[in-house]
Amino acid sequence: MESFKNNFEKVVLVNQYEILKKIDPENSNHYEEIIEIIKRGYSIFYSMIDEWFGTDMPSDEGEFVLDILDFYTAVELYKKNNPTDEEILNHQYSEFRGFDGNHEGQYWGFVRFLIEKQNKFSEVGALRKKHDNYNSHDKMIPTYKEIVRVWKSKGGLFPQKREEILIPLNAVVR
Repeated sequence: MESFKNNFEKVVLVNQYEILKKIDPENSNHYEEIIEIIKRGYSIFYSMIDEWFGTDMPSDEGEFVLDILDFYTAVELYKKNNPTDEEILNHQYSEFRGFDGNHEGQYWGFVRFLIEKQNKFSEVGALRKKHDNYNSHDKMIPTYKEIVRVWKSKGGLFPQKREEILIPLNAVVR
């Protein structure tokens, strides 16, 4: 947070923190500190007010995450229906690993929101424990972008056939 436009904004925010002090007495010291920062205009500490807000995720990046989760949902369904297809079962990219929590945190958080809060992509969600809560510990965006690019170049339909899964997966094998 850079600054307030006027004192009215400060009054409204101070009132909100006063209410928080009453309903959350366990954290009242923290709220009191923020109230003083606002009242006194200590702008160097304004970042404490909005430190938990992330930057907006552009729609195209959100669409990318939805695409990769769609693709991996199809992979999981394929594996469930074809439990003897060793090539796909053992392919190094046949499971959604998530995103790197340190370098791709916004993507990682969005995946967790979709699966844990919105209860979407349950087939992929089953991999949560196996892949450290969707934290790949390795940058995955370039790999997933290539998978999505190849998948979409082949029609981008919900893959159901073996080739519709293998071609995008093999596109990223190094």
